[in-house]
Amino acid sequence: MRVLHAIIVSAMALSGLTVAAPAQAPQSFRDCADCPEMVWVLAGSFAMGASSAVEERHGMPPKMGGGAQPVHQVTFAQRFAIGKYPVTRAQFRAFVQATGYQTGNACATFQRIDGHTVYEIARGYSWRDPGIPQMDDHPVICVNWDDAMAYAAWLSQKTGQVYSLPNEAQYEYAARGGTSTDFFWGNERDEQACRYANEPDLDHAATVGIPAIPRYVFPCHDGHAYTSPVGSFLPNAYGLYDMLGNIWEWTEDCWNPNYQGAPTDGSAWMTGDCDAHSSRGGSYSNTAFSAYLGIRSPRDGDFRGHSFGFRIARSG
Repeated sequence: MRVLHAIIVSAMALSGLTVAAPAQAPQSFRDCADCPEMVWVLAGSFAMGASSAVEERHGMPPKMGGGAQPVHQVTFAQRFAIGKYPVTRAQFRAFVQATGYQTGNACATFQRIDGHTVYEIARGYSWRDPGIPQMDDHPVICVNWDDAMAYAAWLSQKTGQVYSLPNEAQYEYAARGGTSTDFFWGNERDEQACRYANEPDLDHAATVGIPAIPRYVFPCHDGHAYTSPVGSFLPNAYGLYDMLGNIWEWTEDCWNPNYQGAPTDGSAWMTGDCDAHSSRGGSYSNTAFSAYLGIRSPRDGDFRGHSFGFRIARSG
């Protein structure tokens, strides 16, 4: 096994990729029977962010660019654990039933108005009924940052461990899985995406009526117009699923418009606009030009949307 790992690392080095952490076989665990499955991510370093060249390669409009710059080195001195999958509807329901937690009854979701599909906040929708078809093994959506933090606090109390949302550095480090490419499977925005992620694709475009052009969708069919069951696609090298696509995932940090002054030790950035937070990973319904690993999306902490959910992290 060690020989195989060495061969993989050598091949990655020859291909120009950077190894963010020592090669590792995924080690997963649960702290309780109905807790999310977690995967240990080893200590190491990586280059965080996305250069202007990456943004240009994927067609990011210039006025929207620069949010993941400057690219900077981040080093984790200790391992941490992160959810193998996003938190599911069934897992979130267990929390609600145990605590009586209330999430409100409004969510930004698809609406049909005058024969057109529009995206707007509407009352009567929640994680229980987000306006799109879902089963219990789909990621929970229509949850805001406070909802996600409350779930993490409940897990901490339940297990005696320290759970939180992953911070931005943890999320990107884990999502890259040891690579420095635009996606964890490569650089090209092509049909390969439909093997690894529930990204905006031809199925989504046909269902909601958006143009099936490269600027907006990947040129392939992944079989899901909306969210997909967690773990439906191939994992990255760290054994993590849905780190790109399916849903945007809340992170712990306060929002900052770029990485000027960002921590370099892998900690959460707790200064800036703390009424807003970054979400990472993209979703089934974002545009294709905003689907690469360095992408960040700001949202007010009280926002609930039909493509927004979360996964959790745990200290080592």
